[in-house]
Amino acid sequence: MAEAKDIDDSLDYLRHFEKNTANPDLGTLIQEKISADKESLKLNGCKLKEEDFKAISGFSPIKNLKYLDLDQTGLNSAGLQPLCASDAFANLETLTLANNNLDDEAIFFLSKSLSLTHLESLDLSSNELGSLGAKVLSMAAGIKKLSRLDLSYNRLEGLGLKSLADSSLGRQCVELNLRDTGIGDEGLKSLVKVPPLESLTTLNLSDNGLTEVGVEALCRSMVFPNLKTLILNNNHVGDEGVYAMAESPLFSNLEKLVMHNNGLTTDSAISLSQSKTITRLHTLDMNNNDLRAEGAQALADSSNMKWMESLDLGENKLNHKGAAALANSENCSALKFLRLNNNNISDKGAEALARSTTLLQLETLSIENENWIHAPGAKAISESKNLSSLKRLVLVLNAIGDEGAIHLANSQTLSGLKFLNVAGNKLTPRGEDALQKSTALTGIEVLEIV
Repeated sequence: MAEAKDIDDSLDYLRHFEKNTANPDLGTLIQEKISADKESLKLNGCKLKEEDFKAISGFSPIKNLKYLDLDQTGLNSAGLQPLCASDAFANLETLTLANNNLDDEAIFFLSKSLSLTHLESLDLSSNELGSLGAKVLSMAAGIKKLSRLDLSYNRLEGLGLKSLADSSLGRQCVELNLRDTGIGDEGLKSLVKVPPLESLTTLNLSDNGLTEVGVEALCRSMVFPNLKTLILNNNHVGDEGVYAMAESPLFSNLEKLVMHNNGLTTDSAISLSQSKTITRLHTLDMNNNDLRAEGAQALADSSNMKWMESLDLGENKLNHKGAAALANSENCSALKFLRLNNNNISDKGAEALARSTTLLQLETLSIENENWIHAPGAKAISESKNLSSLKRLVLVLNAIGDEGAIHLANSQTLSGLKFLNVAGNKLTPRGEDALQKSTALTGIEVLEIV
């Protein structure tokens, strides 16, 4: 009976799309992309025409979908209009429309849809929305369950941010991605004047040209009283901005802080290490700054690190002294993930990590790229009983050579490794064979050597 029903369903698909679109392959495409339970349809990357979207909107089984992915399908306002006017979105919980040609007019149609009452997650990233589109979206009355909103890579600017933040839609958001939306310092200043966004726990403000001016203004408010994750990559926050953050009660609930490439120095590490408000971090990522060994030492000496499970201090000129500071710190005993790429830690740094009596829970160690680790460093890691919890080891673009590879292949302490990457380490077939035929690394699931 089930097989007969599948045949009937297939015929229904083909008949509907044959009748309602000039695209003879659309029915077959829908059949291929829809999930077995008919609740998920992923059309991302499939180039469709306006008439195709109209045909989809009129196909009754579509209204049973809970997940719809129309990323990079060529969707524009004319294609979105019939979808919004139909009941195609009636049961949707997740709608993703990224990388299309959606402008402010398209958002008008979306905001007027009466079928988005179950929608929880909306992705509008990489479109052509402006401040007007953000304002129109913020006035949508029928999207009352939305909690995750991605508006990254649009041009909302400060005015659009203010409209969104000062709305019921903004106040119900739990996760908000505003990466590269042109909000700038003026956008942050505008947030000071809106009521607290008490539901918001995750916020991405990367690539927005933010400086210490906007951050300091933000820190004088309590607009995000329950924020747990803050991502600020590729801005210009600087040491003064971090100092303001470290002193502000706004971030007292923060558990994850990501600040790649923000012009930070040792002073920022000191500010975080001495903070009386940012004391609950589980994840800290300050890759591509200038913390130096002194900055690593400041963090290592801080009791604020005691809950830290994930730490990324890659590309910070730490050298072996910075690696040793972390390796010897009792405050780092909860770490499960440690990344120190591009830090010139050398064999001395690798040996310090291998000797550590505090990094006993470490599961991922990533010390790739320009760390100048040779065979002695690889040998120390391979013989370390203290690193026996490792599941992932990344040594890409060092210089361990065949000798280092053989040490790893014969390790009696790394049997729990599931992932090992030693690409770019000048291995010959001798070293490659040792790793590929290892009888000691019995848990390896992924081995990358080239």
